[in-house]
Amino acid sequence: MANLERVMQQLHDSQINAGVETFYDAGMRVWLGDTFNGIQAETWIKRTDLQWPAGVTAASWLHAVALRLYPESNYAKVSAPPPWARRSHHGLRHHT
Repeated sequence: MANLERVMQQLHDSQINAGVETFYDAGMRVWLGDTFNGIQAETWIKRTDLQWPAGVTAASWLHAVALRLYPESNYAKVSAPPPWARRSHHGLRHHT
């Protein structure tokens, strides 16, 4: 599981605004962007019967969406796997 504080610090250091807000009844709101420049992406992580969904965390969502929306950012440069380690559309790794 990715560390939320670490992801938020790295996003901040790369000048990418992000936020996490909790509501007892509704779960967790997670977003990239801000109210002044616009929210670029947003999701809700909701509990069902007091259980959080398996494999879905605020940190993992922020990480994945930041890489997709800001591929040229410092965050992506230090966080993305090297090109040779990325999976092809067939699920196999590229080798160079």
